[in-house]
Amino acid sequence: MASSAVRERLAQDLGQWLADGLVPKSTHDLLRERYGAKEFGLGRVIKSFGVAGGILAFFGLLGLVAAISGSKIVAALLMLAAGSLLTAAGIKLAMDKLERYSLSSKAVVMLGVMAATLGVGVALDAMGMKTNQSVLLTGPIVLIPIGYLAYRFGNTFLLVLGLLEFFHWVGTWNQMWGQSTYEISIQDPRMMSLAALAAVLVGIYHERELRPQTGRFFQAYETLGLIYLNLSLLILTIEGGHQWGDASFWIAALSAVSLAEIVAGARLHNPLLTGFGVTTFAINIFTRYYERFWNRMHASVFFLVGGLALFVLGMLCETILRQAQRRLA
Repeated sequence: MASSAVRERLAQDLGQWLADGLVPKSTHDLLRERYGAKEFGLGRVIKSFGVAGGILAFFGLLGLVAAISGSKIVAALLMLAAGSLLTAAGIKLAMDKLERYSLSSKAVVMLGVMAATLGVGVALDAMGMKTNQSVLLTGPIVLIPIGYLAYRFGNTFLLVLGLLEFFHWVGTWNQMWGQSTYEISIQDPRMMSLAALAAVLVGIYHERELRPQTGRFFQAYETLGLIYLNLSLLILTIEGGHQWGDASFWIAALSAVSLAEIVAGARLHNPLLTGFGVTTFAINIFTRYYERFWNRMHASVFFLVGGLALFVLGMLCETILRQAQRRLA
């Protein structure tokens, strides 16, 4: 019986083979039905509720003990100890060869990383450090062990958590805006775009040179890097004229980056790069269209014209692609 990792990898390969024209649609559907991943059924729903309840109970108990102690140092030590133990337990569960704990291991690892990070922050605060200093030191103290453990045990999910903490450390933040709505923002999109570009390049290097040793690590680097890179540049195109120079420069930069992603994806046979490039290019065009015509058109006309233009653009791209494939054939 194939493990869930094998089924997921086969599903990805089947999608790529179908997109490249290597297998017909009927063969793709047959293989996907036979070897596809299991559906998210009632059993997994109940299990997910149990995991969520365990998370809430754990943090509630931890907070209760820390409050009773009345000491930040005690609270920090408790969170560090709990975080270390939970991370170790989650890694051990993830190493099960039959992958019987694929969901619960991720939940335990996430709990451990969160608790350990909070423990470091509370410890630095108890030492009397200012907020800026505490944030600056928490990053390296937490990220170095996370990176080491991720590579040591080949844990992709742990690497994803580390990358999220890295980008959060560089300058992302979130807060509750009201009415159960949360917002995310980037403190300095210019710095974030450079950090994200570095992550993408690291991911490409992993894919081309280190894939046998690191497995799917390249997907974590590339996916998160592309999200933050394109998001940062999009923010700069909208707010650049107010804070970070001429907005037209950032519009050109976003267009160039999205086209570069499309070209790089085609040359490297990387559908992830191509997909992000096409999506970002379309978002860039729609944003410019919105800025110029939203207040000049009725809403129905705005969406009708925009939809027709996007449809025609898609048809043209498909025609050009088919002509290029015929020439190569």
